[in-house]
Amino acid sequence: MKKLAVASMPIVLGAFSCGGTGLSDYTPTFDTVTVVIANAQPNPLESDVVIHTPVQAPVLSAPSTGCNAIAVANDVCIGAVYRAENVDITFNVEPLKNVKGEPVVELPSPVLVEKYKVSFTGCIPGIYEFPVGAVLQPTGDSTVTIQPITQDMKIAITEIINYIYINQDGCPTLLQRASYPSICNALANFEFDVVEIYSGKKKTIKYSLAIRLADYGEQDQCR
Repeated sequence: MKKLAVASMPIVLGAFSCGGTGLSDYTPTFDTVTVVIANAQPNPLESDVVIHTPVQAPVLSAPSTGCNAIAVANDVCIGAVYRAENVDITFNVEPLKNVKGEPVVELPSPVLVEKYKVSFTGCIPGIYEFPVGAVLQPTGDSTVTIQPITQDMKIAITEIINYIYINQDGCPTLLQRASYPSICNALANFEFDVVEIYSGKKKTIKYSLAIRLADYGEQDQCR
């Protein structure tokens, strides 16, 4: 199996709309090959929206005088890291065959995965378009790595909430930090534009992937 990595930047195309197409059973047939998406990994995609990190910040101190002094703490859990999510899409390209099981042409065409659009049935508003530019040989499976959920998407859906830091001397400081307080289960609906290179013919493959977005707060994160 061949694996192709794709670095891409999104183009926002339109407004969010509800509803999902589900996994498509459509298999595009070109002049010399057929193309299908065999699978995607991870499936489902579970994504931690915001990763909490400790930072240095001024906090209230000196309880003997009413917690009205300022000290600097090094473990204030208000830092935020956002990580883009990668998905491996496996395409299967096979030569067209005649009734005898033989390829219809001696040299089947490679296929270009030109670009894709993605929208979400929930969680993330908008329709996004990404370039791909991966060439698939007509020899079976090829895996293309895409990045359908970006850092900017995660930043856009986080909320700012109140956060209380308790200093070692017991003084509380009211601060704010980024959070994603809900859990969202949805579908990422893809439309891949694929081109048979020798003929120039273009077709679209649809595919849906289950996703789950949450602020997981895993053990290696601060609280």
